[in-house]
Parts: sequence; structure tokens; C-alpha cells
Amino acid sequence: MLAYHSACNFGATLQLLSTYMYLKNSHHEPIIINWIPYSLEKSYSQTVPPAQFNNQKTTRKELWNETALCRTAEDISKVIVDEAIEAVIIGSDAVAQHHPLLERIVFPCRKIVGIKKNTEDMEFPNPFWAIWIEMLQKPIPVAVMSVSSQDSAYRLIPVSTRRKMLQCIRRYSYLSVRDEWTQAMFSFLTKGQYTPEITPDPVFAFNQNAGSLISTQEDTLQKFHLPERYILISFLNTRPPSVTQDWINEFVQLASSKGYTCANLPFSSNYGFGNVQTSIELPLSPIDWYALIKYSHGYVGNNMHPIIVSLHNQVPFFCFDNYGTSHLNGLLTSDKSSKIKHILTQARLNNCRVSSLSRYSKAPSPHVVYSALRDFDTTKSKNFAAERLVAYNDMMKDILKAII
Repeated sequence: MLAYHSACNFGATLQLLSTYMYLKNSHHEPIIINWIPYSLEKSYSQTVPPAQFNNQKTTRKELWNETALCRTAEDISKVIVDEAIEAVIIGSDAVAQHHPLLERIVFPCRKIVGIKKNTEDMEFPNPFWAIWIEMLQKPIPVAVMSVSSQDSAYRLIPVSTRRKMLQCIRRYSYLSVRDEWTQAMFSFLTKGQYTPEITPDPVFAFNQNAGSLISTQEDTLQKFHLPERYILISFLNTRPPSVTQDWINEFVQLASSKGYTCANLPFSSNYGFGNVQTSIELPLSPIDWYALIKYSHGYVGNNMHPIIVSLHNQVPFFCFDNYGTSHLNGLLTSDKSSKIKHILTQARLNNCRVSSLSRYSKAPSPHVVYSALRDFDTTKSKNFAAERLVAYNDMMKDILKAII
């Protein structure tokens, strides 16, 4: 398997672990290809608190089996031979990214015009596009599973690069995507030859695949000193943030009047914005992070995987959606490529979401958000989660059929 296994990101770890455990439970012998580009490792080492950075390394060793360290595509081809790997599943996650030069122009900035720098994993060609296949004497089947392009401006990709991408795509034995934007990207890159199916994020199968790894509710509450009735608050430290401290204060006061304690749930890279009654401390394992959401009475904040975990466990939520494209420092934005919007449209739960991408986004009042949690449609959530689990299992059967 090849994905963001080294990412200091709770969701990235959980989606890989889910499929790893599916394969293990199905009597296969999965192994993670330990590709860590220097630029990505450097980025995390500079931006993630050291305790959390080290915790991620320890967690990986406990959760799965990895190959020797790979820095290049050549290294990957070597470990495939050394480990006698017979097939590779790439994904899930944002492993289908390519952000062309025109997309990376930043204006205005301190230099008037700047170019955003990306790590190797975010630019084609890289091993996520299976460029190492051509280095093998005997090619092996490759399945590309529920991948995302992470808002890539694919229409700006030069023709010469699109041709090389098409060569890679034609080598795949299986291809599926996680959202409509990425589906449209592959259709565009291949001039309609490939319009891959949209398949679920593997976290929609986490209880099935890795439920035995999750602590009980009692143990989780005791470990983090939480009451049974708690709501998680988790806003990114963006400029500006999705809400103000005054907004948070009002929401906490409202929740408290109804008997709930609010807890600040951190991100893997830093603590969330705002002060509330209690905070979950870093370092934090991805499985504990999952359990904290699973046993909560509500989630309010940013990012996609908390929403998927909530849907999977029928936890009420309200999402301040931070996905989409943004230009001119947030003056020109579009949420068409938002993965959260796509998921919640499918689930018919768009009333639990607001786009907070624009500099001029206005947060709904704390009363509106609390009411959304109170009136959350658990039946819709349960039905959608069950549907996604069936789709996930069908996808895995198709993948195994394609590569074995």
C-alpha cells in the first residue's frame, strides 16, 4: 500500500489503517511502502510540535508493517522486488494532486507577486502516480483507490504534462476517486477515456475494519477527564479564523446551559483556535482522536475527516467548510471543489454546513449552530453511513478482483 502513511494528520492515518486492517482481516499480508520525500518530512518537522511528530512515528510502528525507507521512485521499485510485493494499492487520500504554476501564483503578498512552494507529493510526477512501474522488470498491478486531487486547478495543467499523466493512468488496473472534482479532473486529463467511479473514503468502514482498536467510551472519558455529555470545538488557526472568540464564548455558554461541556479538539499540527472549558492535549494518537469524536455529543469546526467520523457514528455536527479554491487572499473563492460539500450533498445534510472559505464569510450564530446539533437527523446519517459501508466493501472486492 502506498499513501500518506507518514503524514502528521489524523485522517490520513485512519483511512490507511482502515484499509490495511480490511486486507489483514481478509487473510492478506499488507505492507506499507515507506516512501517519505525529504521535503514532506522537513515540512512536518518544522510545523508539527515535536511531541506529536514523534508520536506519529511511534504510532506507525504499532499499527502496521512498513518496508525499508524510500526516498525516490527507484527506492520504491527496489523494495517491491525485495519484499516480493505482488500488487500495490495507492490511496486513499489526496494522492492525485498536481498544482500547476498558474495556480500557485500568490497575489497580493509582501513581494507583490509570489509563487507558492509545494512539497514533492503535491506535484506530478511523483510515486503516487506509480511512475516506478516502468522501473520494474516485471510490472505489477496497481489499484488507485478513492483518491482526491485536493482542489487542483486541473484545467491549467499544460498539455505536455497531461500527456504524461495519461500514460500513468493507462497503467492502472483499477481507478476510483473520492469526489466529483477529482472525477472531472481524470475525465479532463484523458479526454473522456476514463471517468472513474466515486467511491467512499475508507474511514466510512473504520468500525468494521478496525473497531477492535478503539477504546471503550468509559476508558476514553476517564483518560481525557471528560464528562459523558461533551461537545468538541475544533477550529483551525487561520487568518481570519472561521469564528471569533466572542462567538465561541457565546456557544460555550449556550451549550453549558443545556448541560454540555465544550472541549477543544486539537489538530495533529497544532492546537485549535479559541479558548473553551477544557482542551485535549497533544500528543494525541489518531485512534484516540477518532474515539473522542465517536463518543461526543457533537462536533463543531473545520476539516473533512471529523465530519466523516461523525457521519459514520451518527454524531451531530456542524461544519465550517474550509475546502475550495481561494485567490487574492480570500477575496475570490469557490467551494465547487469542496470534498465536504460533495459528501454532505450526497447525504442530504447540507443544512449542517456553511462555507467559511471567503474573507467575507459570515458565521451563522451560535444559536443556529446549536439548533443544528439539537435537530440533527440521525436517521439520514445512519442510512448514509450504511450505504457508504456497502459501497466501500463493493469497492474492495473490485480492487482485489483487479489486482489478484
